[in-house]
Amino acid sequence: MERRALLSALGVGVSGLAGCTDATPDADGSGSNGQSELPEEYPDGAGPDGIDFSTLESDDETPLHAPRDHWDSYAIVLDEPPDRRRVEGDYYVNSSTGEVISDLRYGARDYRNGDAYAYVQPADELPDHQPHDEWESDPQFTYHDAIGAYYRYDPHYGQIAPMNIGRHTEMVEPYGWEAVGTATHHGVPVVTYRLSDAEPDDSRATPAVEGSLRLGVEDGIIYAFDLTLDAEGEPRYAYAVRPAPFPDHEWVETARTVSGSTDAANDSA
Repeated sequence: MERRALLSALGVGVSGLAGCTDATPDADGSGSNGQSELPEEYPDGAGPDGIDFSTLESDDETPLHAPRDHWDSYAIVLDEPPDRRRVEGDYYVNSSTGEVISDLRYGARDYRNGDAYAYVQPADELPDHQPHDEWESDPQFTYHDAIGAYYRYDPHYGQIAPMNIGRHTEMVEPYGWEAVGTATHHGVPVVTYRLSDAEPDDSRATPAVEGSLRLGVEDGIIYAFDLTLDAEGEPRYAYAVRPAPFPDHEWVETARTVSGSTDAANDSA
């Protein structure tokens, strides 16, 4: 269970997510009609004829931090085929507090704020390969009978690894990209790229059919991509970092209360 909690931690599917293809305008009206000529300057690691993703990643700017300069809160989401999932988690970030909430599989959610960590798993959404008795026997989780969920709360959990935030964009790295113009992504200046080489430079990756991505002009963050692979059913992956309300999280206090009651009972035993 420790491994499950770790793997579910930080690391975005959401139906109806708009892609970043040239033909699809953004929520703020950007798209093919909002694009201009190629920019004169690019973020480090990018240029008109390609992107050096290793250089982009060497910067301290990440999807967990850089977008806080643009929005009060935001989501990091990935729309992917349910039978071809690659990265677990849709993430929501509160820019002012640094709180992060992750929507995970099987109805689970986790929360972090500094060293504090909380987790909730609805019992009725557990899959068959995770039997209830496995959760019942794990001392890190407490079952709340009235709500029908397993909770965990740890005020001193610290940094949680591995981190899934940032891994979503790894799937666009094996391909070639060329700049086609500039636009805005929910008010953020971006360079728009389209797929120029569908054959990946990694033998483990699948050839692509079409794709586009949006790269932050100032911070080199990939704010969106839309990629269709040359595989059965032509699976499509659409990723976006976009403004979104920070979710209600009263359940975190429930996790704190439930876990505290259990600890007190154990201490008095």
